[in-house]
Amino acid sequence: MDMEDMSVQMVAADTAAEVAADVAAADPSNRQPKKSSQTCIPCRVRKVRCDGRRDVCQNCERLGFTCSFQDTGPPNQDSESLTAFTLPRRRVRLACANCHSRKARCSGETPKCARCQAQGIECVYKPTKRSAAVGTAPQQPHQGTTDSELESVSSEPPEKRVMTSRDNQGSHHHAPQEGSDQHHFESNGASASIGSNREPFTFPDEGLIQRTFNNFFRHIHHIPIFSFLHRASLMQRYHAGMMDKALLLALVGIASLLMDLGPGTREYGARCIDECQNMVLQDLENPSTIKIQALVLVMKHRMLSRKFTTAFMLAATATRFAYALRLNYENPNLCFLARESRRRLMWALLTIDSGINGGCSDFTLMPSESMHIQLPCTERNFEFDLPQVTEYLRPVPTRPFPEDIGSLALHVRLLWMRSRVLYCTKNVLGMPEAELTQLPELVKVLSEELSGFNDLLPSSFKFSESNLQLRAYSPRLCVFIMIHVWWRQCYCDLYRMFLGGLKEALPQSGLNRLDPQFVAYCTRQCYEHALAMADIFKLVLSLDGGLPVTDLDLPTCAYQCARILSFTYQTNNGDFGMTSSQAHDLVTRCLTIAKSMDHVPAGATIVSDLEKLIARGLSMNATPNAQESPNPSGPNLVSQHIIPCQSTIQQQMQVVDEGGFPSIPMLSPTTHITSPQASSMSTPIQHPAPHPPPQQTRGSLPGTPIGDFNMAKQNLPPVISPDGADNNNAFEGAMDGFDFNFESFGNTGFESASWLSNDWLSNDFSQTAV
Repeated sequence: MDMEDMSVQMVAADTAAEVAADVAAADPSNRQPKKSSQTCIPCRVRKVRCDGRRDVCQNCERLGFTCSFQDTGPPNQDSESLTAFTLPRRRVRLACANCHSRKARCSGETPKCARCQAQGIECVYKPTKRSAAVGTAPQQPHQGTTDSELESVSSEPPEKRVMTSRDNQGSHHHAPQEGSDQHHFESNGASASIGSNREPFTFPDEGLIQRTFNNFFRHIHHIPIFSFLHRASLMQRYHAGMMDKALLLALVGIASLLMDLGPGTREYGARCIDECQNMVLQDLENPSTIKIQALVLVMKHRMLSRKFTTAFMLAATATRFAYALRLNYENPNLCFLARESRRRLMWALLTIDSGINGGCSDFTLMPSESMHIQLPCTERNFEFDLPQVTEYLRPVPTRPFPEDIGSLALHVRLLWMRSRVLYCTKNVLGMPEAELTQLPELVKVLSEELSGFNDLLPSSFKFSESNLQLRAYSPRLCVFIMIHVWWRQCYCDLYRMFLGGLKEALPQSGLNRLDPQFVAYCTRQCYEHALAMADIFKLVLSLDGGLPVTDLDLPTCAYQCARILSFTYQTNNGDFGMTSSQAHDLVTRCLTIAKSMDHVPAGATIVSDLEKLIARGLSMNATPNAQESPNPSGPNLVSQHIIPCQSTIQQQMQVVDEGGFPSIPMLSPTTHITSPQASSMSTPIQHPAPHPPPQQTRGSLPGTPIGDFNMAKQNLPPVISPDGADNNNAFEGAMDGFDFNFESFGNTGFESASWLSNDWLSNDFSQTAV
């Protein structure tokens, strides 16, 4: 056999061996058993070491995952099974707002974490983006279930929970009932239908809340009636999760009305006001300072929205709250910020009350004699917690205002003087015509008192173009303008009763009994003060910074100024020498000022009336439409239509002028009831005279002793700064309710033996003495 044949045989043998080996390998019976995997699928996907323990590995048991070792069959760990397997998403524990702001460890428990529960503070969880995107259906509270039980069974943060009858801040909210609309909060502001025709109310989101805070304190807070909130204290309370829902909704409502917070926010703000009002009215038995703050914001929103009747009724509730909490007295147990915030709140209520009653004693809720608190301090001292002792409401005659007096204190005192003017003019309209001969002396006393206010102003507060330009970019520009506008308006209120034919004037038969020269003098004075007010408007419109956000007071005064100018042009054109073009320019200037508030319904009504006045060529009737026109006393629709012009019940009251004027009797429309401004009206301010006035007794009502207005009161201790700056907060004691067992802060009349006893709290009334 040659070599070639041997190579062919060897190749054939090798091929047969390879084929035999392949056939043996393909036989499953000849295959070696495969070693089982020691890693489960969850651990392989997580790329962690697995202990391989059967039926469930240690990692899956600790994390609560479904381990692949639990399957009865062999684990299948091919690429397709690993790709299809997804780990369950674990919920990350969120810290509450208080722990987050303190950077402390939070246990994440609901309704209160361990830290907040141990320290006894409020625990609030802010909604996450994931929870905000999914609306949660409200849970029906079971009958007999307490609020704490409702919170314990809910895993949602408080902003996402259904509003129950009471929250942790002490405010009562809507509790869903059968057949009633159910209200719930969603943080993203999206509403969903819950089986009712009206969409459920949704809580404002974080973005809207921050825009509200920024716009309120930057553009609205400088308005005198809104200055009772302390920004640092409010923001500290909000970030700690202790912000009252009613107050927050009221802030959103008033800010969305006066400012543009975005599309649809004005309508949403109106719903916030409705919700806030419902919260307060459903919890009338638990008054608090925060509820009064919310009511002030709600009342102003109602006034700006031309819902004066609602504001008229809410004013009574807020006033009763304030008197029940004794806010008209100083509380020495509080820090300076809390005391000052309460003072400003009470002066805001007094301002609203004086605008609503319009000088009518029947509608007066807060007479000035009940205010036993100091005037507001300066804005700087309030902002930086610098205690300051200020004067009381009634000034000392001939004593100039202190240099450190605040503009808000001047504004309060001027509006108090205007309320006295309105009260006197209302009394004059009720005088019998036979007694009108005493009217010139009364007008002289009031006019010199107003003149003394301006003469005693510090030089920095006197009106001039330079002082106005210095405040062009200051947040106090609004109150500076309103002080001098109101001062001119006080004169117009006093002298317009001599403009025969005007709605607020005396009847022509009464004017005929007066000296014609006196009537002509008062008519010219009314015209000159209205003209001076128009000059103020001209300087305000020339400011580079533009007109600030104002209250309805500015367009109301502009409307009254235009009425008087147009009326004097029609009736006394020959005496004053006003041309048609001049009258048109002056009224147009007032219209421009009024348009600064035409974005609110009440301001739009004023603008509409002034436009009609200009369109008719200044031929307006002396008595405009009462339903369209704002009344001269502010937003008061009740006093003009209900109070009769003549009063059959009168009371004599002596007025003594310390400047040497003789005593003149002033008639009061009531009998046996002291007028709201009676004691103050009987003590007119003494003004500088060429010679010192003789010493004489201050005139007053019988049984109403009046001494030095700034004499230290026994029940008002001096302001002492408490130890530790951390203890000072404007909301100190804000949630304290009315307690019948309280200790009075002075001679309040609430003694232990008074009619406010604890007998009514007992269930057994049979043994109670009648």
